[in-house]
Amino acid sequence: MKKNLQFVGLIFSAVLVGCSTIDPVTGLQTRNMYSLDQDVGIGSKVYDQTLEEMRARGVPINEDRARVAQLQGMVNRISAASDLPDLPYEVSLIQTNIVNAMAAPGGKIMVYEGLWDPEKGLTKDDDEIAAVIAHEIAHVNARHSTEAMTRSLPVNILATVGVIAAKDTDYEQFAQIVAAGGLFLYNGIWMTRYSRENEMEADAVGMMYMAKAGYDPRAAIRIWERASQQRTGEDPAASIFSTHPPDAARLAALRARLPEALRIYQHQ
Repeated sequence: MKKNLQFVGLIFSAVLVGCSTIDPVTGLQTRNMYSLDQDVGIGSKVYDQTLEEMRARGVPINEDRARVAQLQGMVNRISAASDLPDLPYEVSLIQTNIVNAMAAPGGKIMVYEGLWDPEKGLTKDDDEIAAVIAHEIAHVNARHSTEAMTRSLPVNILATVGVIAAKDTDYEQFAQIVAAGGLFLYNGIWMTRYSRENEMEADAVGMMYMAKAGYDPRAAIRIWERASQQRTGEDPAASIFSTHPPDAARLAALRARLPEALRIYQHQ
């Protein structure tokens, strides 16, 4: 057992020492054990698998070619104004009435058709669609997904230590509880999609990206005001509210950023 624990300890130390990097958005030091190339690889795999699963379930994807071209044009404009313009950005249109959009690491984006549904949609014009896309591109640039994966690693290692210790003392049931419990507590409570800080950063950065790309940043305010009004009675598991919870603090932060974003927009 001692040798096993020593080995895990060495891995743990190596992770802590070796994952320091510079945040491409803030320029500050952060912890991310993944390279940008790995972001792209991970994101591409997740993206391809998700689209494959949806097609297997009969969900139409990218069948509205005009809308796909419009979305890709928006992605191209906004990503060109981002901090990581050279990533292989790509968007797919998921033709179902879910009100959502999401981005995988490395620039793969999925937009659901329900976002502009006449009855329960969240966006009413191109600027508002651009605001949602800019928010997702901000997540990609800030590398929120792989930073979160890096943060989860120490707890996963500690769970492994518990498993090793339990197995070496023949407590197999305890080993399973330690492994499952440790991962549940961390991934289920502390890492529910993105943190509030991640979301607020993506709000702020996305507003600047869309302004630089020539989209009216006031659209971001309109979206979250509308989202707050529509949230009552909405199923959070099947909508944008599951990953982008609107609240007064986020709206206040966006309004505070708006004058700077408008100055950028008006000079485009």
